[in-house]
Amino acid sequence: MPELPEVEVIKIFLENKLLNQKIVSLDILNTKSFIGDPKDITNQTIIKFSRIGKQLSIYLSNGKILLVHLKMTGQLILNPLSSKGVPEGRGILMGHPTKINSMPNNSTRIIFKFKKYILYFNDQRKFGWVQIFTPESLKMFQKNLGHDILDDKFTPNYLYSQLQRSSRPVKSVLLDQNFFAGIGNIYANDALFLSKIHPSVSANQITKIQSKIIHKNLIVIMQQSILAGGSTMKDNKYIRPDGSFGNNQFFFRVYQRSGQSCLVCQTKIKRIVVGGRGTFFCPQCQPAL
Repeated sequence: MPELPEVEVIKIFLENKLLNQKIVSLDILNTKSFIGDPKDITNQTIIKFSRIGKQLSIYLSNGKILLVHLKMTGQLILNPLSSKGVPEGRGILMGHPTKINSMPNNSTRIIFKFKKYILYFNDQRKFGWVQIFTPESLKMFQKNLGHDILDDKFTPNYLYSQLQRSSRPVKSVLLDQNFFAGIGNIYANDALFLSKIHPSVSANQITKIQSKIIHKNLIVIMQQSILAGGSTMKDNKYIRPDGSFGNNQFFFRVYQRSGQSCLVCQTKIKRIVVGGRGTFFCPQCQPAL
């Protein structure tokens, strides 16, 4: 699943290509993938992009908002159009690397056509979606999301106050989008390692000082990942907008490094399951209480 840095990279790329572009037409190939009336967005111009957590918002000139969630296997492919309106090349791939020998393909669910581009929404497992909102309905839809990690409201004090609300493992609380929007498994693992905190420690046992350290490390890791173009797993489950693989996986501290030596103390990294999620930590650097 694309996490916050990957969606941020996609947002920046689409903003550069599609800002002030008009949606000329829309083809819905799978009705469950698009929620809303297509007439609400046809012939409307994109005026802004934004993101909260892993959700991408596309603002239109009539006040409507398209919310895009790629979920597990969502993918966007942007193709420039020739002067004759014919797609050129294989397209620019963003997200899960569905094979794109030709477009549309069996995974294509929605097609957005612009004057200069055509944008395909692909999704192998059909978990992802695009939905139309008004500003009011979007606010209601996202009301239970915690503050975005890159939002100014995400402060050390906010992090601490949220952690104090739960006795669940700190790793599980960090992943809970109702507490914090955008922290994924990769970044929770590595931030706790850098903070020298065991992932199974109860969230409400985290001190203010520790919260400040976790906050700092989360921000550093997120910003580093965005600059690196996102993370590509061993099975290449994420691709950057230029079609290449993200580079952040080369900076993983403990994530997916089970059995390998800790980068700090050389102790073997261990893997456990916390809250149903694979969790990686160093027994020496992150001792259990």
